[in-house]
Amino acid sequence: MSNLSSLVRSETLAQQGYKAIRRAIRDGKIPRGQFFSESTLAESLGVSRTPVREALLNLYRDGVVEIVPKRGYRLIDLDEAAISEIRLLRVALEQIVVERLCKTATAEDIAELRAILNGASESREDMYTIDEAFHIRMAEMAALHQIRRELLSVRGKMYLIASGARLTSLRDENVVREHAELVDALEQRDQKTARRVITDHVERSIDAFVAARAELLKQSRLDRLS
Repeated sequence: MSNLSSLVRSETLAQQGYKAIRRAIRDGKIPRGQFFSESTLAESLGVSRTPVREALLNLYRDGVVEIVPKRGYRLIDLDEAAISEIRLLRVALEQIVVERLCKTATAEDIAELRAILNGASESREDMYTIDEAFHIRMAEMAALHQIRRELLSVRGKMYLIASGARLTSLRDENVVREHAELVDALEQRDQKTARRVITDHVERSIDAFVAARAELLKQSRLDRLS
């Protein structure tokens, strides 16, 4: 969990902590099954314990971490039933967003979404980050603020599925194509196509996470045997 400070951006301290810890989970910097404390994370982030505590409470509400009395925090361990539910919820939320945008998206909205996908965003570092910026911005454009919050929660749980795995070889090129196809459908106000594209996009992404999770578990078993 060292050097997490490089993940911190110019936002409020609590927002910095929330995003930095989610990225650390995503990138496998917080080991599964191990307890960690507010103090440990605060030191790694280079901030006080107060914003880290707030960030961890938000992640607890998201269902990403659990609090164990006298032990600290630990990442939630998702079983197959939980992953199945995450799949259903993510698809349902994203369908609502694109259906709304097919009715309300302006030319400026479409241009902004294309700009995000083309890298005209502070979040161009990797496909994970640009993907999140794109999906969260769609919810904001649709003025679906509760759904935006739920999407952050669901995406945090997705990061738990394959924490530490790199999915670039599985998904990057396909994600670019699927995003572009979705924006085209939104621009044309083609609700049927938008629903199909977003459903397939989410399903394929979760399939990739599940495949990466299986590979991680396989490698872990091999390491224990060696």
